[in-house]
Amino acid sequence: MLPKSLVSRSLVMFGTLIGLGFATISASAKEYTVKSGDSLWSIAKNNDTTTKAVINANSLSSAKAVILPNQKLTIPAGAKADKSPRIKPLTESSSNSSTKTNKSKQTTTKTATSGWTTMVATAYDPEVAAGGQGTSIPTGTGVAAALSRYPKGTQLEIKFQDGHTENRVVNDTGTFAYSNPNQLDISMTNSEAMQFGRQSIQVRVVG
Repeated sequence: MLPKSLVSRSLVMFGTLIGLGFATISASAKEYTVKSGDSLWSIAKNNDTTTKAVINANSLSSAKAVILPNQKLTIPAGAKADKSPRIKPLTESSSNSSTKTNKSKQTTTKTATSGWTTMVATAYDPEVAAGGQGTSIPTGTGVAAALSRYPKGTQLEIKFQDGHTENRVVNDTGTFAYSNPNQLDISMTNSEAMQFGRQSIQVRVVG
C-alpha cells in the first residue's frame, strides 16, 4: 500500500495536468458575438485567422453561409490569416540576348496570367429587384454590369476577398452597375446579398 504522502503528491500532479489541459483547450479558441455588418471574411481578418478556419470551427456550409447579429461563433487559434497580396502584379523580365523562342514563351505566359481588373462589387436578388413582378433571371447564376463595358453573355471570372473564385455570365444590368462601369452587382439570394455588403474584387474576361 502506498504511503499517504505519495498518494497526495500523485493527486496534486494529476490535478495540475488536468488544469493545464483545460487551459490549453480554452486558449486554443474564443467566442465571438456577431455584429451587424459582419461577414465571415471580416470576422476572420479581425481575429487574425482564416475564413476557412472559422467555417470549419462552426460547421458552416460555405463562406456565403448566413450569420445573424448576436450569433455566437467559435474563433479558432493557430490559423494565421494570409496577409500576402491576393493578386501578385505580373512581372516580365527580358534581355537583349533573348531568342525569339523565349519571347514567344513570355508572351504566352503573360496572356494566360494577365487581364485582372480591380472592381467594386455589391450584391442583389433579382426577385427582390423585380418588386415581386417576376423575372426570367435565375437568382445566383449571373451578374449585372454596365453593358457598355461587358455586353450580355460575357463570361467573367471573379476572385473574391477570401480567395475563392467563381465564373459568372453577364445577364443583367441595373441602376448602380449601369451608371458605373467599374462596379458589378452579383446575383444571390436576398439574405446572402445583405451579408455580402460591398467588397473589392478582381475580375477578368474568360469568354
